[in-house]
Amino acid sequence: MKFAFPILTAKGEEFKDVKALTELINGEQSGHYLLGNHNKWHGGIHISDKSAPWCKDKYPVRAIADGKVVAFRMMKDYLTSEYQGESLRYSNCFCLVQHEYCEINAETKAKNEFTFYSLYMHLLPWDKYQSAEKLVLKKGWNARNSVPHANPDAEQQRVDAALPRFTLPKDTELEMDSSAPSQKGNVGGKEYDFIKVIIKSKLSNAQIKEAEKAGVLVSERSSVWIANSPDAVEVIKPNVPTWLFDQIEAELSKNMAGRADPVSNDKSGRLMAGSGSVSLPAGTKLQYDAHQLEFHWIGDKARKMARCKYVMPSGDGVQGSCGIAWVCVEDEFIKAKTLPPSHLGELYVLPSPVAIAAGETIGYLGLVETPGSLIGGKKSKHQVHLEVFTQDPRLDDVLANKAGTKGGATYAKVPVGLVLHEKKKQDGKDLWVATADKSLEALVESPGLEKDATKQEWVCVSSGKYVKKEQVELLSQHDWLKIGFKTVDGTGSDGYLDPDAPPAFFTDLVKSFDSDGNGELSSEEIQAALQNSSNADQLHKLIVKHPSEWYEKSSASSYLWLNKLMAKLGLPDFDLLVDHEKQRIDKLEWMQSATKLTLEKDSWHFSPVGIMALAIKAQNGHPRTYIGDTLNEIEFLSFYNGEVVEESDYVNAASELGCEVNAIKAIALTETGSTGSYYKFSDQDDAVLSILFERHKFSNMTDGKYDKSHPEISNPVGGGYGKYKVQYKKLMLAYSLDKNAALKAASWGKFQILGSNHLSAGYKDVNEFVSSLSGSEKNHLKAFVNFIKADNRLLKAIRAKDWLAFALVYNGPRQKGYDKRMKDNYNAL
Repeated sequence: MKFAFPILTAKGEEFKDVKALTELINGEQSGHYLLGNHNKWHGGIHISDKSAPWCKDKYPVRAIADGKVVAFRMMKDYLTSEYQGESLRYSNCFCLVQHEYCEINAETKAKNEFTFYSLYMHLLPWDKYQSAEKLVLKKGWNARNSVPHANPDAEQQRVDAALPRFTLPKDTELEMDSSAPSQKGNVGGKEYDFIKVIIKSKLSNAQIKEAEKAGVLVSERSSVWIANSPDAVEVIKPNVPTWLFDQIEAELSKNMAGRADPVSNDKSGRLMAGSGSVSLPAGTKLQYDAHQLEFHWIGDKARKMARCKYVMPSGDGVQGSCGIAWVCVEDEFIKAKTLPPSHLGELYVLPSPVAIAAGETIGYLGLVETPGSLIGGKKSKHQVHLEVFTQDPRLDDVLANKAGTKGGATYAKVPVGLVLHEKKKQDGKDLWVATADKSLEALVESPGLEKDATKQEWVCVSSGKYVKKEQVELLSQHDWLKIGFKTVDGTGSDGYLDPDAPPAFFTDLVKSFDSDGNGELSSEEIQAALQNSSNADQLHKLIVKHPSEWYEKSSASSYLWLNKLMAKLGLPDFDLLVDHEKQRIDKLEWMQSATKLTLEKDSWHFSPVGIMALAIKAQNGHPRTYIGDTLNEIEFLSFYNGEVVEESDYVNAASELGCEVNAIKAIALTETGSTGSYYKFSDQDDAVLSILFERHKFSNMTDGKYDKSHPEISNPVGGGYGKYKVQYKKLMLAYSLDKNAALKAASWGKFQILGSNHLSAGYKDVNEFVSSLSGSEKNHLKAFVNFIKADNRLLKAIRAKDWLAFALVYNGPRQKGYDKRMKDNYNAL
């Protein structure tokens, strides 16, 4: 499963890391995890136009992980409520996405898995989505009443220079005026396409008067001409959530494969994409039901697929071929025709959930207007409420890492009082010398591991300070509870932090991460602890069971605290405010009404920031292996997901190649039968892709420039391979000299395919090839099939079991008995 940040930066880019996103969200004045406004429980976080104004209409909120849209409510317009004579608008639009978390122990194949949901509440209603492209000025840019000449003579230049113009300010919003086509014009000796646009932004009175003085009308909805330069004009296309639509008409924007029905992988549970059954050229017309999308795995990627009716382009008056096939319908491959969405204005549970990818559009921030005070007025902001929750009983096993899954981010749990050591040099050797300092209790992320001459392993726990490995507990990101995640059960809580009598639930929340306090906690102390940014790390690791705020209507017992508060205060205006809020509570409820989802009242809530911090850190991380005596992260590898090539995979591959299953198995046994597809040297390192570094290939690819300085890894003569334990040491030295050549000079995986053959193996570059094979053993077989199909000599030889002919091409003219070993392995099978 892939994860993504829920929003982009103001520049439309990915956030550098979770910390950068957290700093932005911390600027929100309300809607924090665990405790929201008015001393009330809050199960999610708010992202608003106060911190991310670009999410109002420019860059939408996105799905945080691969999953399926299972329910939504999309209204045509905002709902309104009345308070003290003021009409207040708000959005009850939402999208609910279901996700399947699954991590596999690469050795035992045991799984940690559970189902969770992400909720996106207060989305922009349908009628507020832009229907056409919007233009936004990146900088101050001139507006004109007319277009200057395209090829002006001297006199025309003087006339053009005198034409009225006014500089529109940066961030002015415009839309195309379809009443006039674009025209060529010359400014300062440079030719531009001039376009007629309508001003959408409201400029200040001073700006309007200044423009009038210059002879240009720039009031709202006025039309002007501007030079259409990408340096000054940003085009923002309508970004409508595709999960709203069912029947879609589209056109392929590039050549694609139409595929047969998917094949289920029994062990992983994945749907593997069917084989290519038809080649569909760009321009092919597609029709499909977007509420019947599925994720099918192609290589190491889950692709969004639809079962499409297709009609190929016609040629020479002949009707194009038509049929039905599975096609990848992601945005980069198709141009979809926008059709009116169905099921507007209702709570809709999809009969067949719609696949959605991490980072795919959910929607824009919706407007929420609230009473300004007891006597009236209003406060306005655009926001989305993002919530992550589960009701899956398997959560306990996942948090305890019952499957013993490893990989991803690593940690060292250091107890207090250990003797700290420093690394010194003596006679050219590294020695670890005890100091007078003692360790503090700590959880060290990505600890460095090294071995001394006696093979004693040392863990770096702070800058230049080490302890013996056996003195600490080494953990992975899958050890949720051991790395600081905690659960708090608030079942039965009404979620109100009573100032006079703080309930035990909120006291338990604070004491779960702050054990220094003695005795009872006041409401003020609880509020301060839960809203203190210095406690953010601990708060984001709390997983809390609590009744959902979206489950019940205002008449339920969980809202009795409001009635008690009304009786206590005895203020008529407050009574009116409570009545107003109860009306909204009833309109916002969805969970109990969506009966087909069979969701219950109580859910375990996660901090969205906390779960993203864990997942994205792993997603962006890389496996570690020993280079000499030091454990190093290998930046070009992906974590191995534990998948293996199964008998059904061999059968499918043999069918595609037209050869025997045992012929493929014999080649695999010959190449890596003694070492396996992955290397793992200790309990601390990760499984990494098996390799053989070939020095003569590296020498050839780098024109021998390193032959003299590094003969052990660059030599025109082959050989000198050494044991498999030194292969990554050689590779990383070569990688430090020439990254691309190093990866191409190694043979990779179960079938030892040379990196330089990545194109024949079905990959656009060697980095994609290496990353894919390191992630799943199944991709080794797919790469092998592609490689064999790309060379007719190999295809012919494997079908005939002509081992000599096969080895002379596959292993090279100096194949040194590979043919005999293949034959022997085949006969043994």
